[in-house]
Amino acid sequence: MNRILKEEFIRAVQNPRFWLALLLSVGFLSYGFYRAFNSEDWVPRGFSFADLWYFVYVAGYFPYVLPLIAALPFADSLVVDQTEGYMRYLVVRSHYRYYLLAKYLANALTAVVVIMIPLVSLYIAVNLAAPRSLYPINVWQPAVSGRPYGILMPFFQNHPDGFILLITFLAAGVGALYSSLGLSVSLLFPNRYLAWGVPCMVYLLSDFVASRTHFFGPDWSPIRAVAGSNTIINETSQSFYLNPLGILGLILVFVLFFGQRKRILQ
Repeated sequence: MNRILKEEFIRAVQNPRFWLALLLSVGFLSYGFYRAFNSEDWVPRGFSFADLWYFVYVAGYFPYVLPLIAALPFADSLVVDQTEGYMRYLVVRSHYRYYLLAKYLANALTAVVVIMIPLVSLYIAVNLAAPRSLYPINVWQPAVSGRPYGILMPFFQNHPDGFILLITFLAAGVGALYSSLGLSVSLLFPNRYLAWGVPCMVYLLSDFVASRTHFFGPDWSPIRAVAGSNTIINETSQSFYLNPLGILGLILVFVLFFGQRKRILQ
């Protein structure tokens, strides 16, 4: 399985859509930078590097395009393998379960990489753009929109680097789950556009239903899971695992009911 996993990951990284996803990330984060330096009412003078990182991340709408960035490189690979006959070649070389596991691992790992590269690069950029000693991180001004107001606020104030690392890992983890959802959809509907579109639709619809209706509370929003809260609301620790657990359950349903070898290879 290690050989197949390595081959699958290399395929994913060499895919032009991997680089397209990175370019898309750069575009949205660049827009966040533009808003940061042209919105003095939102981010006044004296913001810290952590303020700038969080503002660019949120104001550039990166949390909203996260599922597309994560799914774009490799979520459609199962469909490609089926249509091009590549799957039968791989299954002959290895057990079907090993192939499917390697496919999921390579897809998830690719999503993690394509999310972490731009966010780590952003961390380096904000340390160059806003010196760490420019403004005391423990001084709180509600007028600064580039700061979280949820339960992570004390963590942000006292450990800004740890806060940035946490949000980066949360984004990478949620991106891997939604990319895996796109791959799982291919088990039932072998259509590459659904592999990209369904994760985005579920992601944005979940946020809308959680935030705008009374069916679910805001803790079910995937945006809360990857960004905390930049508004003063009643947020709990459930924000960081309710939606991801729901998506994980949905993935397991697809795999258990539609991932049989006979069905996929027919």
